Amino acid sequence: MKNKKPLSGYIEMFRMMLAIFISLLIVFAIILLISEEPLDALGDFVFGPLTSLRRFGNVIEGMTPLMFTGLAVIILFKPGLFNLSMEGSFFMGMVAACGASLVFGLPGKINLIAAMAFAALVGGVVCLIPGVLKVKAHANELVTSLMINYICLYFGLYVINEFFYDPTQNSSYSYKFPEGTVLENIIDGTRVNQGTILAIITVVLIWFLVNKTSFGFKANLVGENNNMADYCGVKSGKIIIITQFVGGILAGFGGAAHLFGMFERFQYSALPGYGWDGVLIAIVAKHKVQYVPFAALFLSYLRIGADIMSRNSNIPFEIVNIIQAVMVLLISATAILSGVKKKLIIKETRALEAAKEGGR
Repeated sequence: MKNKKPLSGYIEMFRMMLAIFISLLIVFAIILLISEEPLDALGDFVFGPLTSLRRFGNVIEGMTPLMFTGLAVIILFKPGLFNLSMEGSFFMGMVAACGASLVFGLPGKINLIAAMAFAALVGGVVCLIPGVLKVKAHANELVTSLMINYICLYFGLYVINEFFYDPTQNSSYSYKFPEGTVLENIIDGTRVNQGTILAIITVVLIWFLVNKTSFGFKANLVGENNNMADYCGVKSGKIIIITQFVGGILAGFGGAAHLFGMFERFQYSALPGYGWDGVLIAIVAKHKVQYVPFAALFLSYLRIGADIMSRNSNIPFEIVNIIQAVMVLLISATAILSGVKKKLIIKETRALEAAKEGGR
């Protein structure tokens, strides 16, 4: 008979739920204090995304790129590195996808597949650079990755404006993508597209990679103790380089999926921010691949609810930033419920010892 999981094993889940509850409680208190119609504002915030198919579709649209970048962060951080170049990788994925779709000129969906594959490759190279510098030159990956993000921004904008700029547009937009180079909508009346399906498939594949392969085991071992990994015959440098490349592939592929699913041309003039959001998704998901869709859904739901509330009341959209900040602080605070966890472990240990004594 399968043993039941001890209560102490659920403490992390309780900690997360408590953090979310407290952050929402703080937001509700702010709304009650500053809103002229607090109950209406609260209703828009909590239930607004559920009031129409289009609004809930906006939630699904918003969670799709978050799943890709959340997965990218989990893989990038797996060997113990703090590589934050997923933002630049996501952006360059969009730039590469745009350029490839206009240059390759392949028929229909073949052009789409080729452009997305090229975007994934470029994204992988972007995140690979800090990893290689860390392994080969012992450079601080946090510094190099942050610098690379802005190199990607200005280089990407140069490429778009120099080679793909559409002079008929008032802004720095590219030419329209060729016909057929699009991820089609899957729900009428919304912009929910095939990118969501690709994101879910990617979650399954990455979960299998992390939990069911020797590579996932080696990456975990390197992250826990790279000296022990080297002692066990695992080449930690090689694992670091591979994880950074795979993480970049996820971010670049996510950028392409976002671009071809939501737009008909490249139209960004700044970093989109989805890479930074990926860090929050990874934190809320406790770096567990299987929890990434739920974390992405939660954050997207909050943002759509805040947007609806800000349009219907005097509450600013930035209220969601308060929720995010408080959640990160509380989820990261290991002292919360640590006393409860310790007591449960002691109680369960004593009960186990008593059971063993009774069985003799």
